[in-house]
Amino acid sequence: MTVTPPAKVPSASTTGAASASGAGAGAGSGSGSGAKSFTRPRLFTPGPVEIPVRILRALSQVPPHHRTDGFREVYKRVTEDLRWLHQTQGEVLMLAASGSGAMEAAVVNLMPPGRTALCLVGGKFGERWANICKAYGIPYEAIEVPWGHAVPVAEVEKRLDADAGIAAVFGTHSETSTATLHDAQGLARATRPRKRLLVLDAITSLGVHPLPQDEWGVDVVVTGSQKGLMSPPGIATVSLAPWALDAIDGERSPPLYWHLRRARKSLPLGESAFTPAVSLVFAVGEALAMMKEEGLANVHARHRRLGAAVRAGAQAIGWTLFSRSPADSVTALEPPAGVDASAVVKRLRDTHGITVAGGQDHMKGKMLRIGHMGAYDLADVYVVLGALEECTLALGRAGTGSIEAARRAWESA
Repeated sequence: MTVTPPAKVPSASTTGAASASGAGAGAGSGSGSGAKSFTRPRLFTPGPVEIPVRILRALSQVPPHHRTDGFREVYKRVTEDLRWLHQTQGEVLMLAASGSGAMEAAVVNLMPPGRTALCLVGGKFGERWANICKAYGIPYEAIEVPWGHAVPVAEVEKRLDADAGIAAVFGTHSETSTATLHDAQGLARATRPRKRLLVLDAITSLGVHPLPQDEWGVDVVVTGSQKGLMSPPGIATVSLAPWALDAIDGERSPPLYWHLRRARKSLPLGESAFTPAVSLVFAVGEALAMMKEEGLANVHARHRRLGAAVRAGAQAIGWTLFSRSPADSVTALEPPAGVDASAVVKRLRDTHGITVAGGQDHMKGKMLRIGHMGAYDLADVYVVLGALEECTLALGRAGTGSIEAARRAWESA
């Protein structure tokens, strides 16, 4: 499939970085003086992401009351479009929460009493599954791998075969803290024949990487609105495959707010069990419309090219990939020798108006993470790489060629 590179050119007022040879010392930065080179801030974080103008317009409309026929129709349409995105014939339940709310709802509604959860831990958000189980007193085991590594499917199979008490596997598709992609399809091949539930955090993978829920056999997928869905934080979703719908009807007493059976009962009415995030429903609806216009295969292909371009451009100027299995939603980078990652994060923000994320926990100060999920394109890659090149040079490491390397990677991905 061919995706035509976007025609827009990065604004000189943003970073002055989109030259074929890359940015040199002082490019748009006052020759190292620290002068600002931007007229507006830009987000390249692993979420929330920049919100496209179309979605901002959808957010700006006067919100209707949520118990009206007009809004019920909107709610039904958005949930139907979410089923399209998840590629499921099951049901997608919306909650007014961040993605962590959907994770918590999945744990407390799916785990039967007396059974054990298996949590796959390779970063902060794999740890979150374990922390939720711990908070609710749910017995759990963990498979832990070093940060930047994907969980081996064979290890999951081995653990499931050894312990018949494991009811569900809780994993992460794209681990945001390490920019690592895990083998969702392989995990499903491990769990389905063994009749164990697979619950995946797809908060930074849905709308970025292919994740055909029904085709791959993933029982439950959770996500949030502020990543691939290009909207503000505040909507979490739980997608239940058709064969997994009865899994929320187990023996465990459901909580009050995270009551998925109640949410499912309200869904055919075009309602939520509790007050929905009305304006955010409109935002997510517009995001889904944009994705349908582009075509899901093209959305995935564009993100594949974005990831390849950022990785190639950063490596061309001496940065090292942290992940052994890189995701296309976010790129984690370790700096060249002699360059302080925290100082680069600060200079990107103060000089170029670009916000990226640093490392978490033991990687704090040792890496930076560039998010590129949502409505980003090749011109955006040029902007962030040009600024990264300038910062790297200003802070002690000479290197050029990030833009050309990114262009080649985009074209060949």
